[in-house]
Amino acid sequence: MPTRMTDSVATAFLKDVRHPLLALHRALLDELRTRHEAEFGAVSPGEFLQIVINGSAFKWLGPLSTLIAALDDVLDDTDATPDARVDIAHAVTSMFGARERNAAFDVQYLPLLQSSPEIALANGRVAQHVRAVLPSEPETD
Repeated sequence: MPTRMTDSVATAFLKDVRHPLLALHRALLDELRTRHEAEFGAVSPGEFLQIVINGSAFKWLGPLSTLIAALDDVLDDTDATPDARVDIAHAVTSMFGARERNAAFDVQYLPLLQSSPEIALANGRVAQHVRAVLPSEPETD
């Protein structure tokens, strides 16, 4: 279990990881749109947004979208509690750390990570921030 993260560390982490998370989300949407259009033909941005929101094939992306929205909420809300910021920071590290990952998300995400250089680069930027706040693994003999 990770050590307790302080509010100041959590706040700085959330501010630092926000743009890399948005870039990752954008890279995922771009790749998914390219694949969708290759199979079904061109769609407008509005049509694709509706497909992502309402289409069962894209439900797996919901945890990431929800996480980003929650991150924005705790950074924008002047009444957000330190515990709320720490909880969102832990949610980010859980989603992108090596331990407590979301299996339903990973089933769709990991193949995209392997096949898209843009997604891999964006993931690397997120992972860099996550590694910076996760405690080091103890060495074993």
